[in-house]
Amino acid sequence: MWRLVAVSIIWAFSFGLIKGKLTGLDSGLVASIRLILCFLCFMPFIFKVSQYKMRFRLALLGIVQFGIMYLAYIKSYQYLPGYLVAVFTIFTPFYVIALNTLFDKSSRDSRQLALSLAAVVISIAGAAVIVFKTPGQEEYLIGFLILQSANIAFAIGQWNYQRWADQGSNAGNMAWMYLGAAAFASLVTFPQLDMSEVVVSNEQIGVLLYLGIIASGLCFYLWNSGSKQVTPATLAVMNNGYIPVAVVASIVLFSEEANLLRLVIGGGLILLSVVISYRTSYSTS
Repeated sequence: MWRLVAVSIIWAFSFGLIKGKLTGLDSGLVASIRLILCFLCFMPFIFKVSQYKMRFRLALLGIVQFGIMYLAYIKSYQYLPGYLVAVFTIFTPFYVIALNTLFDKSSRDSRQLALSLAAVVISIAGAAVIVFKTPGQEEYLIGFLILQSANIAFAIGQWNYQRWADQGSNAGNMAWMYLGAAAFASLVTFPQLDMSEVVVSNEQIGVLLYLGIIASGLCFYLWNSGSKQVTPATLAVMNNGYIPVAVVASIVLFSEEANLLRLVIGGGLILLSVVISYRTSYSTS
Protein backbone atom coordinates (compact mmCIF):
# COMPACT_ATOMS: atom_id res chain seq x y z
CA MET A 1 0.00 0.00 0.00
CA TRP A 2 2.85 2.42 0.83
CA ARG A 3 4.09 2.11 -2.75
CA LEU A 4 0.77 3.33 -4.15
CA VAL A 5 0.71 6.25 -1.69
CA ALA A 6 4.28 7.30 -2.54
CA VAL A 7 3.57 7.18 -6.27
CA SER A 8 0.40 9.24 -5.84
CA ILE A 9 2.37 12.04 -4.18
CA ILE A 10 5.06 12.08 -6.89
CA TRP A 11 2.53 11.97 -9.74
CA ALA A 12 0.63 14.94 -8.33
CA PHE A 13 3.34 17.33 -9.52
CA SER A 14 3.77 15.90 -13.02
CA PHE A 15 0.70 17.53 -14.57
CA GLY A 16 1.89 21.11 -14.11
CA LEU A 17 5.42 20.24 -15.23
CA ILE A 18 4.22 18.70 -18.50
CA LYS A 19 1.84 21.56 -19.28
CA GLY A 20 4.21 24.30 -18.17
CA LYS A 21 7.50 23.00 -19.55
CA LEU A 22 6.91 20.53 -22.38
CA THR A 23 3.91 21.69 -24.43
CA GLY A 24 6.20 23.12 -27.13
CA LEU A 25 7.50 19.64 -27.91
CA ASP A 26 5.77 17.03 -30.05
CA SER A 27 3.57 14.89 -27.78
CA GLY A 28 4.73 11.65 -29.38
CA LEU A 29 8.36 12.64 -28.92
CA VAL A 30 7.78 13.36 -25.22
CA ALA A 31 6.05 10.01 -24.74
CA SER A 32 8.77 8.12 -26.64
CA ILE A 33 11.64 9.74 -24.72
CA ARG A 34 10.00 8.99 -21.37
CA LEU A 35 9.43 5.36 -22.28
CA ILE A 36 12.94 4.90 -23.70
CA LEU A 37 14.34 6.26 -20.43
CA CYS A 38 12.09 3.84 -18.54
CA PHE A 39 13.44 0.91 -20.51
CA LEU A 40 17.07 1.96 -20.12
CA CYS A 41 16.63 2.11 -16.34
CA PHE A 42 15.21 -1.42 -16.19
CA MET A 43 17.19 -3.03 -19.02
CA PRO A 44 19.63 -4.72 -16.58
CA PHE A 45 16.69 -6.79 -15.26
CA ILE A 46 15.40 -7.94 -18.64
CA PHE A 47 16.61 -11.54 -18.28
CA LYS A 48 14.89 -11.96 -14.92
CA VAL A 49 11.89 -13.16 -16.94
CA SER A 50 12.96 -16.42 -18.56
CA GLN A 51 9.81 -17.67 -20.31
CA TYR A 52 9.49 -16.43 -23.90
CA LYS A 53 5.70 -16.55 -23.80
CA MET A 54 5.64 -14.37 -20.69
CA ARG A 55 8.09 -11.91 -22.28
CA PHE A 56 5.81 -11.54 -25.29
CA ARG A 57 2.71 -11.08 -23.13
CA LEU A 58 4.44 -8.46 -20.99
CA ALA A 59 5.62 -6.56 -24.07
CA LEU A 60 2.05 -6.50 -25.41
CA LEU A 61 0.75 -5.40 -22.02
CA GLY A 62 3.35 -2.63 -21.97
CA ILE A 63 2.16 -1.41 -25.37
CA VAL A 64 -1.33 -1.01 -23.94
CA GLN A 65 -0.64 0.24 -20.40
CA PHE A 66 2.26 2.56 -21.24
CA GLY A 67 2.59 2.96 -25.03
CA ILE A 68 -1.00 3.72 -26.00
CA MET A 69 -1.65 5.39 -22.66
CA TYR A 70 1.27 7.81 -22.89
CA LEU A 71 0.69 8.78 -26.53
CA ALA A 72 -2.92 9.69 -25.70
CA TYR A 73 -2.11 11.17 -22.28
CA ILE A 74 0.57 13.58 -23.55
CA LYS A 75 -1.59 14.47 -26.57
CA SER A 76 -4.43 15.57 -24.27
CA TYR A 77 -2.26 18.42 -22.94
CA GLN A 78 -2.67 20.15 -26.31
CA TYR A 79 -6.37 20.57 -25.51
CA LEU A 80 -6.52 20.74 -21.72
CA PRO A 81 -4.82 22.69 -18.93
CA GLY A 82 -2.87 20.54 -16.48
CA TYR A 83 -5.45 20.73 -13.71
CA LEU A 84 -8.18 19.35 -16.01
CA VAL A 85 -5.92 16.50 -17.09
CA ALA A 86 -5.64 15.71 -13.39
CA VAL A 87 -9.41 16.00 -12.88
CA PHE A 88 -10.32 13.82 -15.86
CA THR A 89 -8.01 10.99 -14.85
CA ILE A 90 -10.53 10.44 -12.08
CA PHE A 91 -12.45 8.15 -14.44
CA THR A 92 -9.75 5.46 -14.39
CA PRO A 93 -11.23 3.69 -11.31
CA PHE A 94 -14.51 3.20 -13.15
CA TYR A 95 -12.68 1.31 -15.86
CA VAL A 96 -10.83 -0.82 -13.29
CA ILE A 97 -14.12 -1.63 -11.57
CA ALA A 98 -15.82 -2.28 -14.94
CA LEU A 99 -13.15 -4.85 -15.82
CA ASN A 100 -13.65 -6.50 -12.45
CA THR A 101 -17.42 -6.60 -13.03
CA LEU A 102 -17.04 -8.06 -16.52
CA PHE A 103 -14.59 -10.80 -15.60
CA ASP A 104 -15.48 -11.53 -11.96
CA LYS A 105 -18.78 -13.41 -11.69
CA SER A 106 -19.29 -12.34 -8.07
CA SER A 107 -19.41 -8.70 -9.20
CA ARG A 108 -22.40 -9.06 -11.51
CA ASP A 109 -25.38 -8.70 -9.17
CA SER A 110 -28.10 -6.28 -10.24
CA ARG A 111 -27.62 -3.92 -7.27
CA GLN A 112 -23.97 -3.35 -8.09
CA LEU A 113 -24.70 -2.78 -11.77
CA ALA A 114 -27.38 -0.20 -10.91
CA LEU A 115 -25.08 1.65 -8.52
CA SER A 116 -22.24 1.56 -11.04
CA LEU A 117 -24.51 3.04 -13.71
CA ALA A 118 -25.59 5.79 -11.29
CA ALA A 119 -21.95 6.57 -10.54
CA VAL A 120 -21.10 6.88 -14.23
CA VAL A 121 -24.06 9.20 -14.90
CA ILE A 122 -23.14 11.45 -11.96
CA SER A 123 -19.49 11.54 -13.02
CA ILE A 124 -20.44 12.56 -16.56
CA ALA A 125 -22.64 15.31 -15.12
CA GLY A 126 -19.70 16.54 -13.06
CA ALA A 127 -17.45 16.64 -16.11
CA ALA A 128 -20.15 18.52 -18.05
CA VAL A 129 -20.36 21.20 -15.34
CA ILE A 130 -16.63 21.82 -15.70
CA VAL A 131 -16.36 21.88 -19.51
CA PHE A 132 -19.78 22.43 -21.12
CA LYS A 133 -20.06 25.65 -23.17
CA THR A 134 -17.11 27.35 -21.53
CA PRO A 135 -16.26 30.38 -23.73
CA GLY A 136 -13.06 29.94 -25.69
CA GLN A 137 -12.57 26.36 -24.50
CA GLU A 138 -14.32 24.28 -27.16
CA GLU A 139 -11.34 21.95 -27.41
CA TYR A 140 -11.93 20.61 -23.89
CA LEU A 141 -14.25 17.88 -25.17
CA ILE A 142 -11.60 16.64 -27.62
CA GLY A 143 -9.04 16.59 -24.84
CA PHE A 144 -11.45 14.78 -22.55
CA LEU A 145 -12.10 12.02 -25.10
CA ILE A 146 -8.40 11.58 -25.88
CA LEU A 147 -7.63 11.34 -22.18
CA GLN A 148 -10.29 8.68 -21.66
CA SER A 149 -8.55 6.43 -24.16
CA ALA A 150 -5.41 6.85 -22.04
CA ASN A 151 -7.36 6.05 -18.87
CA ILE A 152 -8.86 2.91 -20.40
CA ALA A 153 -5.46 1.68 -21.59
CA PHE A 154 -3.93 2.27 -18.15
CA ALA A 155 -6.81 0.47 -16.43
CA ILE A 156 -6.54 -2.54 -18.75
CA GLY A 157 -2.81 -2.74 -18.12
CA GLN A 158 -2.82 -2.56 -14.34
CA TRP A 159 -5.86 -4.84 -13.95
CA ASN A 160 -4.22 -7.56 -16.05
CA TYR A 161 -0.79 -7.10 -14.47
CA GLN A 162 -2.33 -7.68 -11.06
CA ARG A 163 -3.54 -11.11 -12.16
CA TRP A 164 -1.02 -12.80 -14.40
CA ALA A 165 2.35 -11.02 -14.45
CA ASP A 166 5.40 -13.14 -13.70
CA GLN A 167 5.68 -13.68 -9.95
CA GLY A 168 9.46 -13.93 -9.89
CA SER A 169 10.60 -10.40 -10.68
CA ASN A 170 8.59 -7.20 -10.90
CA ALA A 171 11.68 -5.40 -12.24
CA GLY A 172 12.01 -8.00 -15.01
CA ASN A 173 8.32 -7.63 -15.83
CA MET A 174 8.68 -3.88 -16.14
CA ALA A 175 11.73 -4.19 -18.38
CA TRP A 176 9.72 -6.13 -20.96
CA MET A 177 6.70 -3.86 -20.61
CA TYR A 178 8.83 -0.75 -21.09
CA LEU A 179 10.55 -2.36 -24.09
CA GLY A 180 7.22 -3.02 -25.79
CA ALA A 181 5.91 0.44 -24.94
CA ALA A 182 9.07 2.29 -26.04
CA ALA A 183 9.26 0.36 -29.32
CA PHE A 184 5.58 1.01 -30.07
CA ALA A 185 5.69 4.73 -29.25
CA SER A 186 8.91 5.19 -31.23
CA LEU A 187 7.55 3.40 -34.31
CA VAL A 188 4.44 5.58 -34.20
CA THR A 189 6.31 8.84 -33.59
CA PHE A 190 9.72 9.00 -35.24
CA PRO A 191 8.79 8.16 -38.89
CA GLN A 192 6.54 11.25 -39.03
CA LEU A 193 8.81 13.56 -37.03
CA ASP A 194 11.18 16.10 -38.63
CA MET A 195 14.10 15.96 -36.22
CA SER A 196 15.70 19.04 -37.79
CA GLU A 197 12.87 21.12 -36.36
CA VAL A 198 13.07 19.66 -32.86
CA VAL A 199 14.60 22.06 -30.34
CA VAL A 200 14.90 20.92 -26.72
CA SER A 201 16.15 23.35 -24.07
CA ASN A 202 18.34 22.35 -21.14
CA GLU A 203 15.39 22.90 -18.81
CA GLN A 204 13.22 20.57 -20.90
CA ILE A 205 15.97 17.94 -20.87
CA GLY A 206 15.98 18.09 -17.09
CA VAL A 207 12.19 17.77 -16.94
CA LEU A 208 12.24 14.82 -19.36
CA LEU A 209 14.92 13.06 -17.31
CA TYR A 210 12.90 13.54 -14.14
CA LEU A 211 9.63 12.41 -15.73
CA GLY A 212 11.21 9.46 -17.54
CA ILE A 213 13.36 8.09 -14.71
CA ILE A 214 11.38 9.03 -11.59
CA ALA A 215 7.73 9.80 -12.43
CA SER A 216 7.53 7.05 -15.08
CA GLY A 217 10.26 4.43 -14.66
CA LEU A 218 10.42 4.17 -10.88
CA CYS A 219 6.80 5.09 -10.18
CA PHE A 220 5.21 2.64 -12.61
CA TYR A 221 7.41 -0.09 -11.17
CA LEU A 222 6.22 0.77 -7.66
CA TRP A 223 2.61 1.09 -8.86
CA ASN A 224 2.43 -2.24 -10.66
CA SER A 225 4.30 -4.14 -7.93
CA GLY A 226 2.09 -2.48 -5.32
CA SER A 227 -1.05 -3.38 -7.26
CA LYS A 228 -0.30 -7.08 -6.74
CA GLN A 229 -0.50 -6.60 -2.97
CA VAL A 230 -3.97 -5.01 -2.76
CA THR A 231 -7.55 -5.82 -3.76
CA PRO A 232 -9.12 -4.50 -6.99
CA ALA A 233 -11.23 -2.11 -4.92
CA THR A 234 -8.17 -0.62 -3.20
CA LEU A 235 -6.38 -0.36 -6.54
CA ALA A 236 -9.34 1.56 -7.93
CA VAL A 237 -9.38 3.89 -4.92
CA MET A 238 -5.67 4.67 -5.20
CA ASN A 239 -6.01 5.63 -8.87
CA ASN A 240 -7.46 8.91 -7.60
CA GLY A 241 -5.15 9.45 -4.67
CA TYR A 242 -3.04 12.13 -6.37
CA ILE A 243 -5.82 14.19 -7.95
CA PRO A 244 -6.58 16.76 -5.21
CA VAL A 245 -2.88 17.57 -4.78
CA ALA A 246 -2.36 17.66 -8.54
CA VAL A 247 -5.17 20.18 -9.09
CA VAL A 248 -3.88 22.47 -6.34
CA ALA A 249 -0.29 22.19 -7.62
CA SER A 250 -1.29 23.03 -11.20
CA ILE A 251 -3.24 26.12 -10.11
CA VAL A 252 -0.99 27.40 -7.31
CA LEU A 253 2.54 26.34 -8.28
CA PHE A 254 2.19 26.53 -12.06
CA SER A 255 -0.20 29.52 -12.22
CA GLU A 256 -2.90 27.92 -14.34
CA GLU A 257 -6.26 29.71 -14.51
CA ALA A 258 -9.43 27.87 -13.58
CA ASN A 259 -13.11 28.61 -13.08
CA LEU A 260 -13.11 27.66 -9.41
CA LEU A 261 -16.90 27.60 -9.05
CA ARG A 262 -17.32 25.18 -11.95
CA LEU A 263 -14.38 23.17 -10.67
CA VAL A 264 -15.80 22.86 -7.14
CA ILE A 265 -19.33 21.94 -8.29
CA GLY A 266 -18.18 19.55 -10.99
CA GLY A 267 -15.50 18.07 -8.77
CA GLY A 268 -18.05 17.53 -6.01
CA LEU A 269 -20.29 15.58 -8.37
CA ILE A 270 -17.36 13.50 -9.58
CA LEU A 271 -16.32 12.84 -5.98
CA LEU A 272 -19.87 11.69 -5.19
CA SER A 273 -19.74 9.30 -8.13
CA VAL A 274 -16.43 7.94 -6.92
CA VAL A 275 -17.83 7.33 -3.42
CA ILE A 276 -20.79 5.43 -4.89
CA SER A 277 -18.47 3.42 -7.09
CA TYR A 278 -16.12 2.54 -4.25
CA ARG A 279 -18.96 1.52 -1.91
CA THR A 280 -20.26 -0.72 -4.65
CA SER A 281 -16.87 -2.29 -5.14
CA TYR A 282 -16.25 -2.88 -1.44
CA SER A 283 -19.72 -4.32 -0.86
CA THR A 284 -18.89 -7.20 -3.22
CA SER A 285 -15.25 -7.69 -2.28
